[in-house]
Amino acid sequence: MSRILLVDDSPHAQRIGERILAEEGYEVVTVSTGESALIRLDDVDPDVVVADTVMPGRNGYDICHYLKLSPRHRHVRVILTAGVMDALDEEELRRVGADGTLRKPFEATALVGAVKPLAEAVAAERSKAGAKSAPAASTLVPDLPNSSAPFVAILDPEQVRAAVTIALDAAMANMVDEITRRVVTALTAKRPFPVPSNELQQAWAPAEPAAAPPQAASEPELAASARVTPSPARVPNTETERRVNPVRVRPGSILGLDLSSLETEKDPTPPERR
Repeated sequence: MSRILLVDDSPHAQRIGERILAEEGYEVVTVSTGESALIRLDDVDPDVVVADTVMPGRNGYDICHYLKLSPRHRHVRVILTAGVMDALDEEELRRVGADGTLRKPFEATALVGAVKPLAEAVAAERSKAGAKSAPAASTLVPDLPNSSAPFVAILDPEQVRAAVTIALDAAMANMVDEITRRVVTALTAKRPFPVPSNELQQAWAPAEPAAAPPQAASEPELAASARVTPSPARVPNTETERRVNPVRVRPGSILGLDLSSLETEKDPTPPERR
């Protein structure tokens, strides 16, 4: 069964292309970026790559150019796609060595007609290469353990960067959950009982302005408050006192004997005190 790697940043194009090719019996793997496509080349080992030319980052031209220069993936056929309103650069197509072009949205007859001959050609090449390399591989297997030749790995910085990006994206959710769990555990250890909601509201509420301290009274105010209003001076009474000598009536006057004869009672106060 031939394997197809479909590279497109449009989920709709991925679904349509995968459905059409799967109905024809192809094994289809879809990715959304050019970086992801380069990472999946080794594990998918596709026979045909269908890649969009209009994508952020690495586009279909970049993927095709990489495949044609890679000794390991040189056999892979590449079909470059573009939307109806997107232009296909003929000069760029020749430079990267594309095996075919296709317009979107995908039409079943056109897509299958473009993929089928390329997939059959790759399958035939794999069969021939497998038949030729089988005897040679069996003769070389016993010598592998005794081989002292160093293994040299050819690393592509872009592939490494893409692999790191994919790994970080996959691990980000777990990292957030783990950090949240540790923070909650640390806070719970310091305060094992739940925090009341009113305390949380008070903690996050804006602080009220502090009351201004009472101002000290100035020196003139202190002097005015300490000043005692003098009571009005007591004015001496200069009015002449009149002494009334009591008149004593003789008992005889009551009887009508002598009414005009009145005797003044002498004041017992000594003259020097009057």
